[in-house]
Amino acid sequence: MAGKTRNTMIVQARRKTEELAAKRREREATLQSLATDYHAATMMAEAGVEEAERQAAELIATAKENAAAAMDDAKETVRKMLATGETRQGIAELLDVSVSYVRNIDVATVKKAKASDGANAGAGTVEAQGSEERGSVGVVSGHEGSDH
Repeated sequence: MAGKTRNTMIVQARRKTEELAAKRREREATLQSLATDYHAATMMAEAGVEEAERQAAELIATAKENAAAAMDDAKETVRKMLATGETRQGIAELLDVSVSYVRNIDVATVKKAKASDGANAGAGTVEAQGSEERGSVGVVSGHEGSDH
């Protein structure tokens, strides 16, 4: 009987070990699944931030392009005001900007017109082209609209 008891105990011990091993495998499978969920969630979070940053960069680039176009329109308005014969000082006061800002627009316009006239000398349409060229001005560095 001692032999059967020993065999019975070995069988019971084996069952107990198999149960514990099965529980351990089940727990590890659960942990592996949860770890996969964690990594997927962090990857999605990073991807979401990267996408938002990409979209923000596009929006900022578009806003800067629109702002540059609006500043070109504003400078064109200043050129039209200068064309009326109003003084730089008078325009500066009307627009609440510095006289140097108005002068920079005026000087840039004159330089561009002279460069255009020199390049087109003998073309017969210097005056027409010069007046068209006065419609566009290069960027006047250092002014962001708050120079008073």
